[in-house]
Amino acid sequence: MYTLREYIGEERVNAALRRFLEKHHSGDPPYPTSRDLYRELQAVTPDSLRYLLADLFEEVTLWDLRAKQARAEPTGTGEWRVTLDVVARKVAVDGVGAETEVPMDDWVEIGVFAPAGKGEEPLHLEKRRLRSGAQSITVTVPTRPGRAGIDPYHLLLDRDIQDNAREVESRTVERGSISSSAAHPL
Repeated sequence: MYTLREYIGEERVNAALRRFLEKHHSGDPPYPTSRDLYRELQAVTPDSLRYLLADLFEEVTLWDLRAKQARAEPTGTGEWRVTLDVVARKVAVDGVGAETEVPMDDWVEIGVFAPAGKGEEPLHLEKRRLRSGAQSITVTVPTRPGRAGIDPYHLLLDRDIQDNAREVESRTVERGSISSSAAHPL
């Protein structure tokens, strides 16, 4: 429900729960089932996110989301251009545990965060439509970044959440030469 709240909004989830409770508050037969709740959630979920509702409630779906590299360079205006290289994969698991890779065309959150010592302040947080395979995402942030990642708050069921974020490697120009450094992780 947390993931659904983050994708469709707390108001919509609460409206579905409220409607479910209003319809079934008496405690008399016919008793509600999870399908009744699911119908209420479907009613408030935009068409563009129905796939997510099915992934979370109808199927056993796992995502493999990995940040391969994060690098940043100053734009010259005080901002930083961050490029995050990621690999995304989605699998459906059947009742006996057999996995089948399914095409991914999902909204996934991308985050860029301040360096260590400045808290976990997000400099940029946005859902992007990602497809299966390797891809690069570029965003601009107002200050030097510390780390960047895919699904940084672990909203999706990912087997290995340890590989979702990377330290940002920074390239800066200092007196005619280019130096490279990695920010400390949070």
